Amino acid sequence: MEDISAVKIPAFVSSDPALWFGMLESTFELAIPKPITHERTKYNYCVAHLSPDAAMAVRDVILSPGSTNPYSKLKEEVIARCGESKSQEIRRLLAGEQLGDRKPSELFRVMQRRSESHNVADSLLLELFLQQLPPNVQSILASIQPLTAQKASEVADRILEVTPAQVSAASKYSSANSDNCSESELLKELKFLRQEVKELRRSRSFSRNRFNSRNRGKSPKPTASNLCW
Repeated sequence: MEDISAVKIPAFVSSDPALWFGMLESTFELAIPKPITHERTKYNYCVAHLSPDAAMAVRDVILSPGSTNPYSKLKEEVIARCGESKSQEIRRLLAGEQLGDRKPSELFRVMQRRSESHNVADSLLLELFLQQLPPNVQSILASIQPLTAQKASEVADRILEVTPAQVSAASKYSSANSDNCSESELLKELKFLRQEVKELRRSRSFSRNRFNSRNRGKSPKPTASNLCW
């Protein structure tokens, strides 16, 4: 048996068991006075910190752990039984995460993570991402070509930073048909936001051109042998 080591086990992450096991194994590596490597010791720590629901899901494994690699077997079963199945993950992705109080780029990272194991095309990821943005932001992004999902998340962040109140008002109008916001006002807001995007793209292009100019080699000066007298 290993010597008793001091460790602080992270709380079980029911929404992402694989992530929890990654955190757990890092904790084992940092144990004092030495890392925890014995399978049975890791198994005991794992069982003691599973949530009640997770423990019930692997009840048979806990009651009959076996003598060979009990921790590895338990880890495999917890992830398989408690993690989202592929079909569940796809449905959740297609159903769409809500933007809420998050930045568009934060929402995009969540959707990107959920799509990694399904080989989702960028065009589909872009479509799903755009569906969760305010209507006015969608309209502006639709005018940018070419547009990738990654680029859309970056530009959407910038749009909301520049005029969060205006985008919010436009979104509320589109969803609730508010009488306080006229069509002409919405068109003005849309025109303003599009101009902001154009200026953003122009500034980025200018920065790239300056960088390229600085790195472009200077033309060699003419030598005396090349001069005509």
